[in-house]
Amino acid sequence: MPFIAHLLVVLQFTGIGATCIPVAYARHGSPGWLLICALGVAGGIATLCYNRIGNFNINPLPKQGGRLITTGPYRYIRHPMYLSLVVVMLGMALYNAHWLNFAGLALVTAAVSGKAVLEERLLLARFPDYADYRRRTRRIIPGVF
Repeated sequence: MPFIAHLLVVLQFTGIGATCIPVAYARHGSPGWLLICALGVAGGIATLCYNRIGNFNINPLPKQGGRLITTGPYRYIRHPMYLSLVVVMLGMALYNAHWLNFAGLALVTAAVSGKAVLEERLLLARFPDYADYRRRTRRIIPGVF
């Protein structure tokens, strides 16, 4: 399982790089698309107020001694940091407006979706309360998915 976890992280960072590369320098989209990035960054910062650095990994492997967070944005969705990352990448892809950027966005989305599935499997095994928490909340999009 660590191999799959590391592979998903590599795919995530590859997607981030592809999304952020300004391939078509002359044809950027509207700077208004960068407001979507700011929204994602704000969501990420808000999430860090509840799930402090040191309680989570970049890998989808739960940290030794980590604790389950179910307050703040985690009250509504199980993976608000993943949602924040995808929102930032959406804004970047729309701003850069090249097929490579959208392919990167798709790769980031697929990687964090895979990370969420793997992470949840491990959290179920580690935290007895996780099954009930999972029934009450959505995975990434509040009220939808």
